[in-house]
This record gives sequence, structure tokens and C-alpha cells, in this order.
Amino acid sequence: MQTAPTILIQTFVTQLITVNPDPDSIIQNVPDSMATEIPRSLLQGFSQSSVVVEKLNRKTWRHEQAVLFFDTVALGIDNSDNMSSSVLQGFTCTRVTSMNTTKIKNLVKACRRKGSNRVALRETQLTCMYNYIKEETDVTSYNLYPPDMLLYYDYSKVSQDTCKDYFRELGDADFSVFSDALSFKRTALVNNAKTCLGISGTVLSSDNLQVLGNMVCVLDGSYIQNSDQLILQKLQNCNDLTDEQVAAIETLLTSGKTQYGLPATWNRETLDNLGILPLYLTSSFYRNFSKKVKGQFLQSFLKVLRKNGTSRQKRRRMKKAIRQSIIDQSQSKRSIVSECTVGNITQVTISESSFPFNYETVTKFNCCLSAKTVVDNLDAITAKVDDLEYLEVVLARLREAYSVNATIPEAKVQVLGPASRVATNADITMWNITKIDTLSALMDPSHGNWDAAMAQAIISKYLTNSGNTLGSAELNSIGGPNLCSLDISLLKIITQSSLR
Repeated sequence: MQTAPTILIQTFVTQLITVNPDPDSIIQNVPDSMATEIPRSLLQGFSQSSVVVEKLNRKTWRHEQAVLFFDTVALGIDNSDNMSSSVLQGFTCTRVTSMNTTKIKNLVKACRRKGSNRVALRETQLTCMYNYIKEETDVTSYNLYPPDMLLYYDYSKVSQDTCKDYFRELGDADFSVFSDALSFKRTALVNNAKTCLGISGTVLSSDNLQVLGNMVCVLDGSYIQNSDQLILQKLQNCNDLTDEQVAAIETLLTSGKTQYGLPATWNRETLDNLGILPLYLTSSFYRNFSKKVKGQFLQSFLKVLRKNGTSRQKRRRMKKAIRQSIIDQSQSKRSIVSECTVGNITQVTISESSFPFNYETVTKFNCCLSAKTVVDNLDAITAKVDDLEYLEVVLARLREAYSVNATIPEAKVQVLGPASRVATNADITMWNITKIDTLSALMDPSHGNWDAAMAQAIISKYLTNSGNTLGSAELNSIGGPNLCSLDISLLKIITQSSLR
């Protein structure tokens, strides 16, 4: 069940809730890993019994759920360090108002965790935490508190004697947590760090980088290309990189002044040792590697990216850069291809983890992909193909396969995945959409955003089937943004109970 589609898990949880809608019973009946699907309206009014507290503490929660019962668990567990990271993410000023200062301080310290246990906290939570501890005598014991909270410290209270310790601990923080309103603090932190460490220009030594840590993620390109090569290792911890930062990374790499040497000496090991950085690098960088090396690298790197949950958008950009580098290297890049010259696409071809790497142009992909192959392997193809132009070819073959009946079966529509986002109104008219499973699969936000008109067309088609309504399951599947695309006549059919 844990690997089932979201709509199936939601339906399963809904059925378990109907057995006994009492909050304490719901916690008892719903499996720990499926607790994220319990509606927020049912996560209030828990008893303070040790059994309930223990069950709440061991389940997996979303942030918006945890904020509802954070105080129930916090008051029920004496040692805050024994609270799960899943519950700790629900810390809010509202939920701790009834607690004494010592308890609150211990909760803040409990949120200092690393790795897979890191507590995901938002700006409002972090500023609230700081307000509670800023007058404490150990406020400058920076290693006691969550690194992200240090982002919001009043720097005037950080002495010159302890500033290096402060920035060393701050180096583990996530600098992307700043809202637009407080983003100016990033610049202030960089300037204060330079003053503390005695940095006058844009050259950062190895010692500087060891202290700054994740602060490198907000530095501009001039720092990257002028600093010690250790900065390449530190940049691997960043959630994202700007185009300017990427250009600077490539400038530093191609200079030959790093451990990787000159581009002429680069090989598969070079790509492996760069960690996550190849995800962001451009076709200019990839032109330094043979097609064989790039193919071998993709075989393993794509598995890592999927395991890490890297977005399709980022994977798509990387694949496009690699394909472009192959086209640039090809002597026949201007030749017109009208037939398959690299081998027809088969089930075996699709099973390769780097597929469709060997079809570096959309023309080759188009020439080698048959309608039958698409019908027989649609789910496997849409799981691996990211480029929008390639997905348009997949949809074209699907239309071709079902052109006689002008109706694409529901089982095929359910596995369209990202290919659904390049569909036209003409495509949607061919789709069979009668089941909630199909609607849920089409609305899955991980496949990309929907144009408002297209979302309305899909939802309207679902509702044309007798018995289909905008019930709670449908509303959860459609989600807020897509619900906003509906006209008033459709919104009026939502019942109070479904909305609740």
C-alpha cells in the first residue's frame, strides 16, 4: 500500500477513519507512514494519554498537520530530545504560549539535528525561537541551537571574540529559508563574515571556506572563480545554483587550477567526483567528454537523482545540456535524418537507465519510436523521458495508435505523467476520464503545472460522467491552484461536507 498511487492511499485512510472518527481511534487505526493523509480537521481534541502521545510522536506528518497537536506531544514528553523531527516541525509561538521558558528553550535546542533527522523549520518559526532565547545567558553558545535560527540573530550581540564560532555554526544553515522581506540579511551576513574573518576582496582561502560552509551558496561568481578549490566541495551542499554561479564554476574548472586538472585530462572519474554539480553544468562543460563517458555517467547519476527526489525540471535541463554537447561534437549535425539510424526503440532500449540518451535529437527519437512501442511501454517511457519536445512525440504516437476509435483507454491516460502537460485540447477530447484514479494521476503536481483552461477541460470531462462529483477525494486530488481554474457553476456543486 505504501507504494500505491496517492489517491488509493487517501481512499484507504478515509475508509479507516469511518470505522471510528474519534481522534484517538484514528491515530490507533491509521498506519504510521500514511498519517500524512489524515485531514487536518480530525487532528484536534486528542487526549493527553501516554499511548496517544507515543503514537503521535512516531507517525510521519506534514508541517501543516504537526502545528495542530505540537503542544499535545511536547507537554506529554518530558525530554524534548525524544520528540520526533516530524512533530518538532510543528513548533509555533501559538503552541508554546502555555509552556514555561525552560521547556521552550529545551524544545528549541531539540530542533538542532542534522542529516536525515534535520527539522524543517520556516522563517516565522525561527524568528519566534530566537525571541524566546535571545536574553538567555547561553545565547552565544551557538552550538546548542539550530543553525537556521542563527540566521536571525542580532549580530550586534556577537562579539569579535566569538564571531568565528558563530559563523562556523551558521555554516550548516539553509540560507534559502529567508523570505523576500528579510532577504537583505543575507548580504549583511556576508559582509559581517568578511569583517570577522578579515576578508577584503573576493579571494577565499581554504580556512575561510571551512568556516563559511553553506554561506558559499549565496556568494556571486567572482568569489567562486577566485577562491580555493575547496569551494567546489562546499557548493555541492547548495539547494540550487544561479546561472552566474554555474558560469563561475565552469571558469574555475577549465582553468586547470583545481584537483581535476586541465579539461584534456578529464574522464568519468571527474564527473563522479564533482558530486551534484554536473546537474547544473552546461553543454560547454560537457563538450569536454566523449559520448561514451557521458552515457556511462548518466547510467548511475540518474539513479542517484531519482533517489534524491530531484525535480524533473532540473533533470530535464541537465539532459538537454548533455544532448546539446553531443550535437555540437557531431560532424553530421547539419544532416537531415528521415529514417532510424541508431536502432529502433524497444522495451530493452527503454529499460536502460540513461534512455533516451542515444537519441540525442528529437528527430532521431521521432524516427525510431513506433506507436506500438508507445502503447506497450507508455508508463516506462514517461517515467524516463523529460524533454518537452520528446514528450510531444510520445503523445503523437499515442494519438496515432488510437486514431481509429478516437478514444485513449483510461489505463493509458493514468500513466501519461509529464506527457500530459504538453497535451492540447484535441488530446484531452480523446482521453477517457471516468475514475477518480485517473483524475488524481492527471492532477499530480510532480508532473508540472496545468494551464487553467486545460485543468478545467480535464475536470469538466470527469464530471460529465454519471455519479462523478467534486467530493472530498476529488478536491484533494485537484488541489488549490487547479480548483481556481473552475468556473462558478462547477464550484457551486461542492457540498459543505466535502469542503469540510
